[in-house]
Amino acid sequence: MTDAKNPFDLLLDQIRAVVREEISKAVNGNSHADKLLTPEETAKLLGMSVKWLYRNAPKLPFTRKLGRKTLRFSHLGIQKYLATRINLPTR
Repeated sequence: MTDAKNPFDLLLDQIRAVVREEISKAVNGNSHADKLLTPEETAKLLGMSVKWLYRNAPKLPFTRKLGRKTLRFSHLGIQKYLATRINLPTR
């Protein structure tokens, strides 16, 4: 009999390798996990009022609607949004 591996075993080995790599990244802090911020946290970060945030939420690309009355805001999305709006002075 041959000692060839079953194709499913090969697939499982590949999946295990990917999972190990992702766990290693998460443990070492290299993951790109996003944090969802409350309206109060987001307003403070942006320097705007909570009322302004609710009024403009549908237009903001980092808004996440979790339910009928629940809004959260992507921290990574806010960082990207702010990075595109920073005007660096020219010399």
